[in-house]
This record gives sequence, C-alpha cells and structure tokens, in this order.
Amino acid sequence: MAVSKEQVQAALRRVKGPDMQGNIVDLGLVSEILIRDERVYFSVTVLPDRAADLEPLRQAAEKVVSDLAGVKGVTAVLTAEAGRGGSRPSQVPSGQQGGGQAPESSRVQAARARAGGGHDHAHQGHDHGHDHGHKHGPGGHAHAHPAPPQGAPRTAAPAAGGRQPQTVPGIRHLIAVASGKGGVGKSTTAVNLALGFQAIGLTAGILDADIYGPSQPRLLGLSGRPEVGENNKLKPMTGYGLKCMSMGFMVDEGTPVIWRGPMVVQALTQMLREVLWGELDVLVIDMPPGTGDVQLTMAQQVPLSGAIIVSTPQDLALIDARKGLNMFRKTDIPVIGLIENMSFFICSKCGERHEIFGHGGAEQEAKKLDVPFLGGVPLHVDIRTKSDSGQPITATDPSSLYAQIYRELAAKAWVELEAAQGRRVKPPVLEAAEDNGALRVTVEGQPPFELSAEMLRVMSPSAEVQGHSADQRVTVGKKRNVRIKTLAPVGNYAVKIGFDDGHDTGLFTWAYLELLHKEKDRRWSGYLKELEQKGMSRG
Repeated sequence: MAVSKEQVQAALRRVKGPDMQGNIVDLGLVSEILIRDERVYFSVTVLPDRAADLEPLRQAAEKVVSDLAGVKGVTAVLTAEAGRGGSRPSQVPSGQQGGGQAPESSRVQAARARAGGGHDHAHQGHDHGHDHGHKHGPGGHAHAHPAPPQGAPRTAAPAAGGRQPQTVPGIRHLIAVASGKGGVGKSTTAVNLALGFQAIGLTAGILDADIYGPSQPRLLGLSGRPEVGENNKLKPMTGYGLKCMSMGFMVDEGTPVIWRGPMVVQALTQMLREVLWGELDVLVIDMPPGTGDVQLTMAQQVPLSGAIIVSTPQDLALIDARKGLNMFRKTDIPVIGLIENMSFFICSKCGERHEIFGHGGAEQEAKKLDVPFLGGVPLHVDIRTKSDSGQPITATDPSSLYAQIYRELAAKAWVELEAAQGRRVKPPVLEAAEDNGALRVTVEGQPPFELSAEMLRVMSPSAEVQGHSADQRVTVGKKRNVRIKTLAPVGNYAVKIGFDDGHDTGLFTWAYLELLHKEKDRRWSGYLKELEQKGMSRG
C-alpha cells in the first residue's frame, strides 16, 4: 500500500523541534513533501548558526519516515534559513547517508576566491520564471555558507589539482550542455547532440538536470515512471535507444517543483548516481540555464569531462553565454565548444536567407574567448515541430540536412573532448584498397588496418541511427559487392564515405573507424546473425 503525505507528516510529528519543544511539523519547519515511486523527499528548515548541531534531527526525521510501510527510500536534508535581512537559504553539510551536499571542493573554493566573492557569489537566476523559494536581491542571490564551529572536522587539503569528484561507474565522459539564459534552444540541442553521439557509433545517454523545467521527456516522447532495478536503483527510460533520466518522470508536466537548493541538489545527485546507466561512452547533461546552485554543484561533485555552451547570435544572449563559459573555466572544467543555435532562417517559399537574431556572433565570441566554435544550427520549423512531438530530428529524419548538422556537431565535440583529455588524434591516412572494396586506415604509430566496404556500408552511422536499438535497427542486406566511390574528409575529425549504391550520409569519425577495427569480429558476427534472423542475405 502506498504511503501518503498525511502518514509522513504524522511520523514527522514524532520528531521534536530544535529546542526539544513542539515538533518539526507544527513548528512549520518541514518543506513540501514529495512522494514518487515509494520514495519520500523533504527538507527541514533551521537557523544557520544551529545547522551543524542539528544533524541528529535530520537523521531522526529520515529514520521515522523510512520505518513507514511502503517507503523504499527517504531523502531528508537541512536547509539553513538566514535571519531577517540575511542571505537566502543554503544547504548544510550532512552525513553521507543523509544525502547532503559533500564538502566543497578546493577548485570551487579557488573559483570563488578568483571571482573576488569568497563564499558569497552572484547567482544568475533561473530563466523559467519560477519562484524557487529564494530571497531575491538586486545583485542576484547571496548564498550563506556558515563556517563550521571550532573543533568540527575539516576536509583534508587535497593533492595537487584539487579533490577529484567521485566518478560514475560505467560512464566514460560526462558533458554538460549549458547556456547563460533560457530560450536559446539548449535542451533541443542537448538531445540532438546526444543522438548525434549515438549516430557516430558511441553509446550515449542524457540526464535532464533542469529540475524546475524538465524538457527531455517531451523531447524524446517518453512518459511513465522509471522502474526500480537491482540494488534499489532506478532504471533509466529509453527513447530512440538513448537512456534518459529526468525529474519530468517523477512529477506531472503541469506540476511545479517548489524546492530550495538542497532538495534540488539531492535529487540531481540521485538521478546521476542511483540510476542503472550501464556502460556509456558519454552522458550528456542538460543543465538549467544560468550559473547558480546546480551548475556549481555539478562542478563540485561530478567529474565533468567538459562543457558545451549554447547561444543564439544576438549580443544579449552572448553576454549571458560568456558568464556561463567563465563559470566553467573558473571551476577548471574545459569548455570544449560553443554552438550558435538559430543561426539563420531560410524562407521555405522564396528561399531567401534571413538572419533574424544576427549571425556569426557566437563564432566571433568563440575566437575572442579562445574556445572552439563547433558550428551553427539554423532556425527551421522541422526542428521545432519534431521536438514538440517527441520525435527529435536526428533520430527520425537522419537523412535531413539538420540531422547531418547535429551529427557533425557531435563529431567535432568528441574530438575536442578527447583533445581536452590530452588525446588529440592526428587524422589518419585513408585510401581505398582492393579495387575500392575496402578502406585502408593508417593511424600514426600503429600498424595499418583495413575495413571492407561492405562492413562500412552496413554499419554506417546513418544506417544505425535509423533504428537506435537492436530491435529497431534497419538491417541493410545485399551489399556484398558494394564499392567505395568517394572519400571526403570533414574537418580534422571525420570522413564522409560515398558508396556506389548512392549512400553518402555516413559520417565516420576516426574514433568510430578504430572502434570498428577493434570490434570487427564481434560486430560482423552480430550482423550475420541479424541477417539470418530476418531471412536476409548479403547478396
């Protein structure tokens, strides 16, 4: 039987207030209680100068709720409420089991110092128009971080390079897709980038970190609740072969999430670390707009490999994009590129090009700030309509110009990501071999290898992207005698291979070519099995 809010409140009334008088419910210290999938979330408000002493209160509140029948998990955090005229609420460190925020890393402390704000920092507010329960002032939000009392344990000084955030098992790279403000198409760009990574042969997922305004369920056409898997962890939902986790699966689309920072931080941590992501090459994190709590928490607690900034071309958007970029730089997270969204518009009736928001602003800004410019995405009705209907264009129209753009953005981002990790790959030497029936690839410092034209054709990224999963993938048969017709390098990161059957939309990154070589036997045997199961032949 599912637990109710009334039952939770009744249990919490057994927990006495900070001065051992009354109880935390009747004293008005308990936040809105959220119950989803037999998990209970709430926070308890206390004064900043009492916060460090009231960890036992938080543990007691968590314990009485966890003892209720029908409760599988509890998240209880302390929120430190400043006095009148003071600063806004701030998260209070708690024990590991309480799920509170981990001690602030040295690189974030250093970033605050470089910004000249010590432990107070400007909070560029969320752009969804929600009141998040914070107290707004003319300069944004001042975050109170009470100093620990004398004798309290302190984090040991980290080794050179600062404390490294705990890795997420199975995930090779985590990439934040961010913007300085809302309304620039960041979420649409994020999901199509994730699908683009998948299209170039990588295993990918997406985490919707925008707790207040989750978009990914609608963009991927997903609904329902995640199932609970082994070790009481959630199974991510899957759309077009892309693993996804979002607060939108826990809360109805029209229901606002009215949480303070600590609850948001804990929910985000759980969606990242208590989800069965499996093995992924890259997890794209769709960040909320701005440079506030969530972004700094990601910088502190998540081992981000890099960040991508999305902006529109006009000056106003670029100003905010610059703030987001500088925030990542100050927290020592590589900015692997800038994308100009809504770069231009082509009229479908007259064919005339219109630069509605200007053009080239993001590219100029990238040069000025010395970060890679990954490219521009035009404003087009097909991108918008397919996004609104839960059919992202990279997945549902892979042969379109716009899907090609997103694949190329993903390929460029992957190269820059590898470069940021000190693994910039020099373009290999490519040449058609065996009467154009194979591709010979020579990577510097390695023996050359060959991939048959047939294998390249049937495992073209564009062919794989049509299905996005083994049961949906379009199996291409009768390509035994296909030949390579053209090799067209794309920048310094990929090659577009044209075949004599007319197929020429596959974008083969250097990493994907090496992956095909390393996994050639396994992938080829899997392909032959698919042919047999579907009653097809090589021709």
